[in-house]
This record gives sequence, C-alpha cells and structure tokens, in this order.
Amino acid sequence: MAKKTKKKRPSTTGLVRLTQQKVVDGLPGPDGVRIRYAVPEETGVVTELLKAADDDLETGHLEALADGRCGTWLLDALAGLSLTEPLVRAATADRLQPAAAALSLPLVAQDREGQVVGALFAVPSGTVISMIGQLPGYRQHALLSMLKYAKIKALAVREDARGRGIGAALLKRCVQVYWQLDYMLLFGEFATERDLGPYYRRQGFTVVEPGQTVDVGTLLAGVPVHLGAGPGETFFYRWRGNMR
Repeated sequence: MAKKTKKKRPSTTGLVRLTQQKVVDGLPGPDGVRIRYAVPEETGVVTELLKAADDDLETGHLEALADGRCGTWLLDALAGLSLTEPLVRAATADRLQPAAAALSLPLVAQDREGQVVGALFAVPSGTVISMIGQLPGYRQHALLSMLKYAKIKALAVREDARGRGIGAALLKRCVQVYWQLDYMLLFGEFATERDLGPYYRRQGFTVVEPGQTVDVGTLLAGVPVHLGAGPGETFFYRWRGNMR
C-alpha cells in the first residue's frame, strides 16, 4: 500500500487547495459549468468533442478512460498518496504504459443541464521519456519526467458553448491539479493554421516561434534536451512558479 505524504504543502496557484472529492464532484466554472474528472461512460462524448476540434488521442488513452484506468494515480495523490512508489513498481514490472494511463488527467466541463460541453486530456510525454531515456545512465530521470512534466494532449469545447470561458476554466483546473502535485512543466502544441497563440498566451502560456525549442533536460537531469513542435505545429509551454 502506498504511504501517505508526511506534510501537505500550501497551494502554489493562489486557489483553494484541491482534494480528491472536489475534483470528482466538480469545481466551479463559468455560467454554472462544473469542471471535474471524466468518467468511463463519457468516453464517447469526449471522443466526439476532440474529433470536432481536430484534436485526437491515441487509442490507448481512450481505452484507459473507458476502462476506468485513466488518472487513477493522480486522484490518489490528491488524497495524499505517493506517486513515486507505484511508478517504481510499474517500471520494475515493465508496465509503463498502464502507468502512463494512471498518470493522465481527463477533465470534462459539465453544464447546468448535465451535458458535457468541453474536455481536456493531459498525459505524460512519451517524447520526453524517450529523449531522456536514450541518454546513457539517465533512465531514472526519464521515469522522473512522468512525475514532473505533462503534455496537454487535447482541449475542446462544443461549438455552441464557445466564447464563455469554458476552455480557460479547463486549463485553469489542469494547471491547478499539476502544480499542487509538484509537477514543473506543462506543454502542448496546436496546428499552426488554427492561430491559437493569442489564446494560450492569455492563459499564461509561452508560445514558441516556429523552429524554436525549449530546454526540458537541464532542470530535470542536468543535461540539455530540447523539445519543440513538429512541422505545421506550434509549441506552447508553462513552467511552474519561478523555475525559469
């Protein structure tokens, strides 16, 4: 059984500290919307939302949500349990894929009528894990990246619900969860043609110019490792506090 953390740290976001129950029940958003953890029964509507927004998730992420395996460790951590111990056990058993699902964050926005009108998915970055893991002697740092860096894989709001701040509310709660759990970096990318740079800047993210990269290795492993977007994509990121 995972051990309880010894001491609760104060919130680093200026918001009320989250609990497991608050995230499951839902946190207040605009116009009576509640931001909460997605449940398996919502896999279909989440998939449709993300497709409509031209975002997509790997089949494994959706299967984990449908099976109730998505984000379970993060919920446990909000209740005071360690994230390190289950990850070490998973790595020893060569079960990092299920571990990645358990460390993913599936959020939905539910309106007053009970309809899901928005969704956000954040996941451990396979790219970062691979890049750092390929460095001789840095396998432990690659594992650590799963507990310190997360990628905002997809964000979508139903077309008739846009312009009400729902996407911003999903991002706000995503940031709050990860910062409370001592993550250091959130990042993502979007199709450049969608011109979402101003939107992400308003939410507190830095948007990188095409061709530029961000060093994600020095802080974590003491070795420069540069991360950026692929062709036709734009990269955005946000460090916690004054880490950069």
